[in-house]
Amino acid sequence: MKSNATRVGPVYFQPLEQELGPVAQYLSGHLLNAGSGSRDVSSYLMANAVTKITNYDLASPGPGDVIGALESMPFAEGSFDSVLCNAVLEHVADAEKSIRELARVVKPRGHVVVAVPFLQPFHACPADFRRYTADGLAALGVRAGLEVVCVLPVHSITQTLGWILWEYAQEKGGRLRRSAAWLIAYLATRLWNRTDQTVLKNANTFQAIFRRPPELSPTVWLARAVPWCCDKLPTMLIPDELRLLHYLAEERYTGEGVIVDAGCFLGGSTLALADGLRRNLQRRERLEQKLIHSYDRFEVENYTLGKFFSRSEKAGETFRPLFDRNIAPYATLIEVHAGDVCSWPWQGGPIEILFIDIAKHWTVCDWVTLQFFPWLIPGKSLIIQQDYLYDNWTAWLHITMEFYSDYFEYVCDTGVNSAVFRNTKRIPEDVLREYTVASLSKAEKIELMDRAAARFTDGRADMLRSAKQHFLEMPEES
Repeated sequence: MKSNATRVGPVYFQPLEQELGPVAQYLSGHLLNAGSGSRDVSSYLMANAVTKITNYDLASPGPGDVIGALESMPFAEGSFDSVLCNAVLEHVADAEKSIRELARVVKPRGHVVVAVPFLQPFHACPADFRRYTADGLAALGVRAGLEVVCVLPVHSITQTLGWILWEYAQEKGGRLRRSAAWLIAYLATRLWNRTDQTVLKNANTFQAIFRRPPELSPTVWLARAVPWCCDKLPTMLIPDELRLLHYLAEERYTGEGVIVDAGCFLGGSTLALADGLRRNLQRRERLEQKLIHSYDRFEVENYTLGKFFSRSEKAGETFRPLFDRNIAPYATLIEVHAGDVCSWPWQGGPIEILFIDIAKHWTVCDWVTLQFFPWLIPGKSLIIQQDYLYDNWTAWLHITMEFYSDYFEYVCDTGVNSAVFRNTKRIPEDVLREYTVASLSKAEKIELMDRAAARFTDGRADMLRSAKQHFLEMPEES
């Protein structure tokens, strides 16, 4: 069989089959070899889990291959089970657009394997635009909507040094100099053709395994079990809400932003999010960090006595120690913000999942909107408005989401209580109001509430109309 090893003068790079060994498990089904070039690894891939290969390149190396640019591929969305793009992105004019295309054509839950150089000399094919660190490659995939499974080093730094040494000797000339450079480069790359732990951050090339997240189906999370960690915990959330939060953190979260848990109470929402997040990070082999920001006053209220707390407790007392005990197994994932949420200006950067169970009055709703909405990631961020379909007294949520409806799409709900919205585009600064609900006239509020109710044709519409009536009967100062 023809060798797929690469040589640059005396510098030896292991065969492509060997390079793909650590990632072969992620390549399966109908595979797109994007930028296939002349090195044919079809027999190797087909011997594993790949059942069909489509080669795609600017120049067709063989019959049946598809010719075209990586930035605009002629394939329908979700056409392939997996995608391989090896040593290509450094040569395309627009790497961001190219990787978005790779993310588009792979099926949900499918993997995209991308290899790019880091410490590698210039080599035009036909041009050479860029290099990537491991972090840079991971960020490139995340911006395209992919989640990072892992990033692996490929080739040792000796390949880099040998390559530079050989080109230097070629340029300077001299038979003895070229011979010595040839021998040193050949022996070094043959004897130390690997990447040791000491040089992981300075590899010649990095190889990333990305995964396209599953589509957010309105019902896929309903089949999940209630997370065991919060199954017995007293909570104001219904089981479907716990299932939903767990699913979003485990399957939808990519790491581009953080998770805001606004209104955590005893920790039901916190545990559902944290356990899902831990499973997500373990699958992607990522280190844990405080990615969940939980907010609550942590004060006992009269209506909770006898149901969530003993009647011997007093309103106004703190239950923070109880919350801390409940979340203890996941404390490494959670940053707790105690007290009035309006005393915590947001400084945590982009937000990927925003769970709101704290907007119990329009003044708080306005604060949450002003602080968090500017940090949503267009096309990705999800808002869970926990009180959107709760009884008849949270019409300010309907007003708010309808006022900004040009920037959100309705995704799903839990029948009662929670409704999920996806941020579709950034809210311009001149559109976002400091006091959204408070700034609107009565007529404007009525119009927005009517529009919100009109989006439904069942009992949810009746609930929203009832909330409108209740809101209009409330004193302005309440």
